[in-house]
Amino acid sequence: WMTDEEFGREMLAGVNPVIIRRLQEFPPASKLDPKVYGNQTSSITREHIEKNLDGLTVDEAIEYNKLFILDHHDALMPYLRRINTTKTKTYASRTLLSLQDNGTLKPLAIELSLPLPQGDKHGATSLVFTPADEGVEGTVWQLAKAYAAVNDSGYHQLISHWLNTHAVIEPFVIATNRQLSVLHPIFKLLQPHFRDTMYINALARQILINAGGILERTVFPAKYAMEMSSIVYKNWAFTEQGLPADLLKRGVAVPDSSQPYGLKLLIEGYPYAVDGLEIWEAIEAWVDDYCSFYYSTDDMIRGDSELQSWWREVRDEGHGDLKDEPWWPQMQTRAELVQACIIIIW
Repeated sequence: WMTDEEFGREMLAGVNPVIIRRLQEFPPASKLDPKVYGNQTSSITREHIEKNLDGLTVDEAIEYNKLFILDHHDALMPYLRRINTTKTKTYASRTLLSLQDNGTLKPLAIELSLPLPQGDKHGATSLVFTPADEGVEGTVWQLAKAYAAVNDSGYHQLISHWLNTHAVIEPFVIATNRQLSVLHPIFKLLQPHFRDTMYINALARQILINAGGILERTVFPAKYAMEMSSIVYKNWAFTEQGLPADLLKRGVAVPDSSQPYGLKLLIEGYPYAVDGLEIWEAIEAWVDDYCSFYYSTDDMIRGDSELQSWWREVRDEGHGDLKDEPWWPQMQTRAELVQACIIIIW
């Protein structure tokens, strides 16, 4: 990350290539409640970044799909005051990058923010850093990149990894074992992908994510790590966990029926997406063939009492906090079953 080229590459091919999104508004806005957290709109200005946009204005760069952001502002800001009372010190960060003609990402600016000392409702105080190679400015730029990279690494551990893979899959594992016979075709389909998950999670709770454990001692939120990941869960949506839906939501792809996967990547050199879509297609083909063999009609889905009990437990018990969300598949058609199983396996 010490070179700008590698720093940009890691957004696409590093440990956490699932957060970067296309910037579609300027300045970057916050979704935090202004009544609680005041004005959290970014302090990055056009002057900060247009000098490195190769003659483009910000509006033109947005129009041409050239601007991207790694945004760890809203997830961190509500916790900064508490985090910074521990031995760990950090900032909320926003990193803006531009897509170059050769397909690489170049950092344009990094914003580091803290809550104002008067209280959360007064908003944030921010500093914006831009690329520099030499002298004090070069050293400060390296430090700004380090803070952004640390935030991204910590977010990967807490959210992308622990929450979005280990934790959210547990209700599916439990419901599968409780509601589906070992002879049920969906049990047989999913069981290989659940192997050791519960054992790993139990071990993690003993030595990794436990109070005072390895994660709290090494990742920036310290003793607030699990609380922070729990709060982020409130925005989790099952249907957005599938790769195509995720890429479209983040704006790194656009719908295009002429393309193999029904979408076009805006960053061609995006290994996570390029390789991931091939894996997604293979899973999709396998699951569709498998489910079609056992369920020839939608009526068979609706009439499978074990399957319906399985899905009801996943939604109403396992993910009970979110059971009333409208995005849950109703599990009334084979297409819904296929899509749910693809997402679970992915």
